[in-house]
Amino acid sequence: MTAPLQKFIKGALLILGLFLAIIFTSIAFPNFERVHWYRQIVLTVITPPQKLITFSSNFVKNAWNHYIAITKAAKENEILKKALANANQSLIELEEIGKENKNLHELLNMAHSINVKSVGAHVIASNVLTEFKTLTIDKGHADGIAKNMVVLGPGGLVGRIGQIGANQSSVFLISDPNSAVDVYVERSGGRALLVGTSYGSSLRPFYSLSRLEYLRKTSDIRNGDVVITSGLDKLFPAGIPVGTIHNAENSTTGLFKKAEVVPFVDLMEAKEVSVIIK
Repeated sequence: MTAPLQKFIKGALLILGLFLAIIFTSIAFPNFERVHWYRQIVLTVITPPQKLITFSSNFVKNAWNHYIAITKAAKENEILKKALANANQSLIELEEIGKENKNLHELLNMAHSINVKSVGAHVIASNVLTEFKTLTIDKGHADGIAKNMVVLGPGGLVGRIGQIGANQSSVFLISDPNSAVDVYVERSGGRALLVGTSYGSSLRPFYSLSRLEYLRKTSDIRNGDVVITSGLDKLFPAGIPVGTIHNAENSTTGLFKKAEVVPFVDLMEAKEVSVIIK
């Protein structure tokens, strides 16, 4: 018998044996649910692609849901940011209104305390860093404003009216070199002349200062003493708070002391003032 014939017979017997085994198994277990061999082949072939398709579908679905969630969160975050910004802006506006109301209340109290009539005004321009220190307010001769009328700020003296227009006026500040106010030290009664300065000071950088002149060496003054108007210059009413004394010292020559005065009103930040109507 030739070799090819032997191989053929062996293969046929193997196939026959497998076929008989399947038949015997079916007879022995009639209720056993089985998968036909051709279906098994199909399942073996298509299962991996099905798994890949299922995995890809789930991945895309999850990625899309994640993207939608991120987009929604981003939109909500943007809405919350805008709401927070609006709330902060409203809070700032309320704080500004509160400050303005407080300043106006202080101005009214001050005018009442020195028994004078006044009109309120807003600062619309500031020029306090140059040699000639002025503010511009939104009241003029149409509002009854006249030259040399005294201007008050929240807490104390600001200056006097200079140039006047129909609806606005300039205010010469007490820190202007051309300004001079007759004052005295509230605690001790020491009298002096408050004049403006055109030089800087290490005491309060960029802060508008004044200084006392013609203050006698025998005058009792201390750092922190309050300076108020005396009314003796017939221009500024008596009793207006001006500021506090700092850097008081005896002059090396002459009969007078030196002292700087920090105004109660921050002249660089003044926004609301009142003008005393004579």
